Amino acid sequence: MKRVIGLLLLWLLPVLLARADGDGGVTLRGVVTDSEGSPLPGASVWVEGSTLGVSTDARGEFLLTLEKPERQMLRVSFTGYKPLEYVWDGTPRAPLRFRLEKAELALEEVVVTGTRTPRLLKEAPILTRVLSREEIERVNPLDFQDLLESVLPGLQFGMAHGSNLPALSFQGVAGGYVLFLVDGERLAGEGAGGNVDFSRIDLDDIARVEVVKGPMSTLYGSQAMGGVVNIITRDAESPLRVALSTRWGTRDEMKHAASLGIKAGAFSSYTSLAYRSRHAYTVRDRRGAVTETHTPDTVIRDTLLPSRLSVPGYEILQGAQRFGYDFGGGWKAKLSASGYANRLRDPYAHATVQKVFSTSTLHPQIDYASDRHRLTASYLFDDYGKRERYTDGAPSRKIFRDLVQTARLNYTLFAGRHTLTAGAEADAQRMEHYWFNNGNDTSFSQRNYVLYLQEEWKPADRLDRLDLVAGVRSDVHSAYGFHASPKVSAMLRLGDFALRGSYGMGFRIPTLKELHAEYDMGGLGAFMIYGNPDLKPETSHQGTLSLEYARGAFNASASAYHTVMRHAIGLTLAPDGKNQIYYNAPRGRKSGVDLLLQVRPADGLSLRAAYAYVNSHDRVDGYNLSAFRPHSLTYAIAYVRPVGATVLSASFDGRWLSAADVWNKKSEEVYQMHRNAPFSSLDLNLAARFPRGFRLVLGIDNLLDARSPNVSADPSLIPQRGIGFTGTLSYHFTKH
Repeated sequence: MKRVIGLLLLWLLPVLLARADGDGGVTLRGVVTDSEGSPLPGASVWVEGSTLGVSTDARGEFLLTLEKPERQMLRVSFTGYKPLEYVWDGTPRAPLRFRLEKAELALEEVVVTGTRTPRLLKEAPILTRVLSREEIERVNPLDFQDLLESVLPGLQFGMAHGSNLPALSFQGVAGGYVLFLVDGERLAGEGAGGNVDFSRIDLDDIARVEVVKGPMSTLYGSQAMGGVVNIITRDAESPLRVALSTRWGTRDEMKHAASLGIKAGAFSSYTSLAYRSRHAYTVRDRRGAVTETHTPDTVIRDTLLPSRLSVPGYEILQGAQRFGYDFGGGWKAKLSASGYANRLRDPYAHATVQKVFSTSTLHPQIDYASDRHRLTASYLFDDYGKRERYTDGAPSRKIFRDLVQTARLNYTLFAGRHTLTAGAEADAQRMEHYWFNNGNDTSFSQRNYVLYLQEEWKPADRLDRLDLVAGVRSDVHSAYGFHASPKVSAMLRLGDFALRGSYGMGFRIPTLKELHAEYDMGGLGAFMIYGNPDLKPETSHQGTLSLEYARGAFNASASAYHTVMRHAIGLTLAPDGKNQIYYNAPRGRKSGVDLLLQVRPADGLSLRAAYAYVNSHDRVDGYNLSAFRPHSLTYAIAYVRPVGATVLSASFDGRWLSAADVWNKKSEEVYQMHRNAPFSSLDLNLAARFPRGFRLVLGIDNLLDARSPNVSADPSLIPQRGIGFTGTLSYHFTKH
């Protein structure tokens, strides 16, 4: 521990010693407008090569205080607009005026997830996919799961065994390999197939979503082997903003939401509330599942009788509160708190058990920023749990609880062409789970201490279009000791082309369930699931290469990756041939290709198509045990047309998944295979934005009436019930 503290002090020495020399500070005043002169509240103005920046107020005005009156490059950006560069020569002058023009493509977003420093999307050295607020409203999804499925190929949601919650697979790996963040902080969970409970994420509370594929363990640690999904929440950006919405659907679904944003001088407040509900439903197979049982001597082909699968409904109440205060002099503070309760609706009328999921989250944060330095200190408390309540009067029972606490200190130094990011964090997790048997207790805990360092470097002038990023993270775990995770990335810009390449090492520490499970499956002694305290951490090595072209209204990208995994954790038959136990597979390989095409061929018309191919090798005895569908495609056609003071829009959002052969190990020498049929769906949304803040959306979900023929045997899809109709009415009022 003394060594950790010593290294931390050494890394933070620059911020302790650095002082601004020279003639004292200077304050720049200015205003940011669109091409017609209308103010742009919430636009960003920052100093190139630093984290020093401000946002414009309701009148589009800003005050930016610099430490030295010297030559500076200013960057001005706003979502949906082309960024602007301005060289200030260091001399005082009249208020600055910046006019931004509409961007033809959404490549001008400022992203932070890939490097923890703000970068324009098109200039980020790590390929990042952004789901903007505009795209979320266009898709009009039911929930967060529906949003991701609509726009991201290579992603699949099925039903988590035992919890009846959505379980994620991404690029051929399970959801436990993808780290979900809210405002840069990890969420507690393990309630849905090793990942978080996606129902706790309120779509109306999202400003944008940043998706980074590939290993991100260097900055984010364990569970980021397969990628990171960072959900950026909304904040107050104007003196007063009120938003109300209601949604109804023919599938017995509804949602009512309200939010209030207030910004008064240095103080800001954002409050959101939402209620959602949906009844349970049952879907039957359209035909029996065809299976093949392979033994050393023969192959037996069999057709199982059609069966059914029940999906629970829900009743969700959630809320969030965020306060912010600007102390001046570069100091800011933010306090976020949220709560969530989800009562599952059992599909069986005679059920006497109600499952209730709940969370409580607290996240205080303090920031300091100057021309060259930025320091962030934060703490996260996230408590997620599940209880069973009984309608017959029996006392309720705690099923599991996952308590995560994280304290983090992050420092960024900007020194010319170098950007240094260093940080330290301490993580603690305590889990109580009905799968555990720890003597007279059902809980286990673990701790992890972290130091990370990252260097972003722009070489000499003649290579100013080359960006290099290198970093390493060191973890000291309470059970597994020291582990280092390096990563290097590079981006070369050649005219309208951007070439990106990276190599990263990822790792994942076994979960507490994988280590300590002792679970009677079904409670009837059918078989046991045992943890394995001798498990080794999973490691991966991944190389990626991508090429992007962007010119005017046309954007296309192609990327390829190859991953080698060691000690991948899975379930296998125990030596007794009856029970199951977690184990380390010796080696696995995954490779794939991603393609993206975006174009706006005419005013108001936009087209997007994204394709993913995944080749997953999880072979045992020559059989591939991966259930991931190798090919997937998402596409969208959207048209927007003003008619007087009303803006009309229409959009089609489609999805296609290829077939997949799924193998299961039945005994030491017997394997069984069934085929998941291909799947295709299409959604239609018609929207009208009226004057005075009203918006109406009418939607048809699953326009093609797509349904899996074998729902009970297909773990890669949430069972579909056919065509559904939705209507959403919203209102917002903004006072500038």
